[in-house]
Amino acid sequence: MPDMVLQKNGIQNNASTEYGYECLIDFPKEQLSSGAWNILLQQIPSPNLPHKHYFIALAVSREPREISDWPEKEDPFTREDLLDSQEDQVQELIFRIRTSLSVPYREHLANRLITLFNDAKEEDPYSLGISYGSLQNFYNFLQLHDNLKRPAIALTPEYNIYASWRDNKKRVFSVHFLPSGDVRFVIFKPNDRHPERMIRLSGTATTDILLETVAASEILNWISE
Repeated sequence: MPDMVLQKNGIQNNASTEYGYECLIDFPKEQLSSGAWNILLQQIPSPNLPHKHYFIALAVSREPREISDWPEKEDPFTREDLLDSQEDQVQELIFRIRTSLSVPYREHLANRLITLFNDAKEEDPYSLGISYGSLQNFYNFLQLHDNLKRPAIALTPEYNIYASWRDNKKRVFSVHFLPSGDVRFVIFKPNDRHPERMIRLSGTATTDILLETVAASEILNWISE
């Protein structure tokens, strides 16, 4: 995968991270998205380099596009226009995550999100990359809970955010953030009476009451700092 550069106010940060699926629970691995963030903008090939290099700017000023000679009653917005708009929204939200003091591990999470977006776009340039609604849902959750440990993050086949926390006692708490504001969650924990077996609990909730919903499973005891 080409190296990605995140540029803001003349400062460049490397944003490449190994892309993996180990945090996804109950999703077939062969269906998962991978891809890369050529979100924005310039794709500069060089005959002296073996790969394309993509340069990413967090703040983009675009000149208005001139639209002329459109057939009557035809929608002037193309699929490319819609993708550009969604990419801008995702880019802005990732920058908000990076700079939000209420988000724990904001720098690491932003870099990981950039990598996931990049990977998805490299695999399919016409894909969403990351669902804006899902990312907004994830951001809302992070703002509500500023004492959580850093989760592992991956994408579902629908480009939704899938976050997972696990510990050395084989406990796992994974959350699929839907664009609607809902979440699907799954919990794995050891069966104390039958150590060779695991207990699996799953369900759905809204983001704002997720941790209340799973409180009986004592999730906060090991996903919080």
